[in-house]
Amino acid sequence: MHPAPAAIPHPALAAEDRPGAVLDAARRTRSALVAVTGLPGVGKSTWVRQLIEAGSGRARIIATTADAFEQSLPFALADKVARAAGIREGLLDAPTALDLLSAGRALLPALTRGVSSGRPLCVIVDNAQWIDDASAGVLRFVLGRVAHGGLLVVLSGHAPRVGGLAESIVAADPTAWGEVRPLAIDPLDAPEVREYASRVHGREISLRLAERIRDLSGGLPVHIDALVAGMERTAPDRSHWDEDVQFPSIPENPFHTVGTGATSAIATTVEIASVLRGSLERHELLGVAHRLGESADIAGALAAGLLVTASDQRIAPFHDLYAADVATRIDSAKRREVLTAAADALSSTHRALVCRLDAAEELDPLLLAEVRTTAAGAVSEGQPDRAIEYLRRASALADPQLRDELVVEICILAAAELVSPSVLDLLPELERMPSSPLRDLALLQTRQITGDIPWAAEFAAGLLAASVAHPDARTLELHTAMLAVMIQLTTGDYGPLPALLDRTRDLADALAAHPAAVADRRLLPLPSPAEVGLRATALLVLSTERLGLRERTAAELDALGARIGAAIDSPALSDALVCRAGHLGGIGRIAEAATDLERVARLRESGVAGWSIGHARVQQAYCAWLLGRTAEAAERLEEAIATVLDSIDVSARPLSYLLRAVLHATAGDTEGYERDLRTAAEVTVTAYDTMGVELELLAAVVRARALDRPEEVLEILSDERIGPRWLAGTSIFTYRVDALAALGRAEEADRELARLTELAGDSWEPIFGGLDWLEGRVAEAYGLHDRAIRAYRRAAKDGLPGPRAQAAFDAGRLLLASGEGEAGDRMLGIAAKGFGPLGAHDALRRISLLRDAPASEADRALGGLSGREREVAVLAGSGLTNSEIAERLYLSPATVAFHMRNVLAKLGLRSRRELRGLSR
Repeated sequence: MHPAPAAIPHPALAAEDRPGAVLDAARRTRSALVAVTGLPGVGKSTWVRQLIEAGSGRARIIATTADAFEQSLPFALADKVARAAGIREGLLDAPTALDLLSAGRALLPALTRGVSSGRPLCVIVDNAQWIDDASAGVLRFVLGRVAHGGLLVVLSGHAPRVGGLAESIVAADPTAWGEVRPLAIDPLDAPEVREYASRVHGREISLRLAERIRDLSGGLPVHIDALVAGMERTAPDRSHWDEDVQFPSIPENPFHTVGTGATSAIATTVEIASVLRGSLERHELLGVAHRLGESADIAGALAAGLLVTASDQRIAPFHDLYAADVATRIDSAKRREVLTAAADALSSTHRALVCRLDAAEELDPLLLAEVRTTAAGAVSEGQPDRAIEYLRRASALADPQLRDELVVEICILAAAELVSPSVLDLLPELERMPSSPLRDLALLQTRQITGDIPWAAEFAAGLLAASVAHPDARTLELHTAMLAVMIQLTTGDYGPLPALLDRTRDLADALAAHPAAVADRRLLPLPSPAEVGLRATALLVLSTERLGLRERTAAELDALGARIGAAIDSPALSDALVCRAGHLGGIGRIAEAATDLERVARLRESGVAGWSIGHARVQQAYCAWLLGRTAEAAERLEEAIATVLDSIDVSARPLSYLLRAVLHATAGDTEGYERDLRTAAEVTVTAYDTMGVELELLAAVVRARALDRPEEVLEILSDERIGPRWLAGTSIFTYRVDALAALGRAEEADRELARLTELAGDSWEPIFGGLDWLEGRVAEAYGLHDRAIRAYRRAAKDGLPGPRAQAAFDAGRLLLASGEGEAGDRMLGIAAKGFGPLGAHDALRRISLLRDAPASEADRALGGLSGREREVAVLAGSGLTNSEIAERLYLSPATVAFHMRNVLAKLGLRSRRELRGLSR
């Protein structure tokens, strides 16, 4: 089940404009009037419903909706307000003739009934553009008087009518209003569409698909709902890419009748802006009109609301769908005239070239040269999508032979820049072309990402076995060999990898030692031999580790360090660092792994990112979690999730959600944990990853431990459940000792500890708890409490934050049980400080219960809170302010205040002071 649209905040709204925040702000002022405006379908009525829900129980809410059919009926809306306020017979049923004064006198006492400082009045009118004039006068008369006693008025509807009504009401008595604010709800942009699809529809989509939905829907939630619900995939074998998604039913353009009857000058102005899309400088639009020999009326178009002024003071059509509708009604000859004129008038090189290409009917040599020069510049500036756009437009104008050459060039460029999913639609053309060395490489690069591994493996092997007569034969062989490696990785069979990687690295080193100029310019974007050799060495570390070749792994790790030290900044360097970090993190060298990942982050910030961009963020989140920086870990995971659905790093998709499941498990958030496990399964494409830890296994164990279920931990870590799973080390078996000790199975726990002690420094590292803590667990299982306490105290001073906090907790627990209350309370305080940043809410609750906190009823009610509410509750109970909590959890203060209200209501508390027991 997924929430209805009314259950989530509108993604385009700032935190202070969300309904709960508006309600809170109004309560801090004497009276407030909010005019909510936006296009049809943008979510105004949903916002109103959310405000009503937020105010339920906290304010007296009188809500109604105006009706277009009643706009000509005097006092129709006033009658609705009266009935909503409790006047059973309304106003229109009165036996005497109704006028403004009598209507106001009848309505005034009804509005103020039952209102107090603790229960303020909130009057809401949706579709307020349809309020009849007589009712507008009544509202002006009544609301200005009620406002002196405290009031929130919300008028929701279309501009400019709603804005005019708000001004009229305020003008009756400006001194009565503490705040008057317009609140415009904007259509969603592509990232917000992606967030909306995830939160409302439970569909994880790429940014590219979100952009398509944005273009078709105009960013209006009512249309997004229809599009997402009706999405269909046409190529099931490519289901892990969004390029094949189709929309059988396209929403009708809601603006097809807007602007009819405009003057010819306004029409010309709108046509130019609509054909060119995007925003324009005023002088640019006038320049286009001048070249066309026509008059433009920018001021008139702005006054009519057909154009708007963008944030940068440029002008644009008021909505993309309106512009699209206007553009479709312009004949092709006129459209070419506008584009030709714009190519000379626009200051942007990019837009000017696009206009030239769209206006052209054939591709002449000069235009092709300009395309290639501008595309090369776009690539050097880190804009490969723009370069591909130019080449695509050029290919549409080319003759068949040149088009084939350009399609190959586009696909090789896309592979080199790691954006091959964006050119999957060109795959049928590649497959139809006759075989040639560059076409074959482009075909392998593009088709291998569709998941057809048997075909890709066979095709790559055939290319490597064949003799190629081409000036760039060695370069082609090198990149084909690297592709063969990547294809083998996706099979999960690591056996052939060392030989494939040795061949690839030998080729790379030979080419690097004797470089030669590339004959075919289309190969220039591909990685250099040195970069290929660096990547091959990094993958040798991971593959030999998976195969248990420890001596070889150690040697390759040294070789990788040398190559990293000599490498220049490049995507290959980023990938090599990620591979090394995965290895180091898996064997417990977390600080070293974090250092490599910080360097990867700096490379990414400078515009350098490799094919492992998703893995980098997941690994960085994992290290942050282990180092006690849970808020940072959550932020990195959100960045990863926003990345992996668009990049070719498909193997990082499940890892992102699995690690987020670990965080949810730590926090005791069952719903989030289960949701992320489901999503991880849905987005899984390949099993390949650079992580040195089995995240699904870790998530299950963390979940069982948070729920205090040692039997479940043992079942998860049993030989039967683990089976053939590859583990970088045995560190996770730390939890098997803990679970056995918790169940009192002292001898079994002792034997498992002895096994891990022998492996220490080899395949076991104290990632999840050191030997001192485990000795304490075994000693406690034997009943040797003094010995256990000493071991726990030692463990609480060393290691990572999570294990330190756990050891302090166990020491405090035993000290309290031994009658050493003061010492036990002190150790539990240390544990609470350690668990807090980790978001370990169930652990904090156990501490609270052990210390006999006064808010015991609240403790028992914690299970009814969401994971985020528990975070806010515990941090507030520790004395943090809303602003401090917001900073800690990367939320806005208004969002924290919203959660705080829910917490107090659910726990039956009167103030946040009563939460202090939770922190204890």
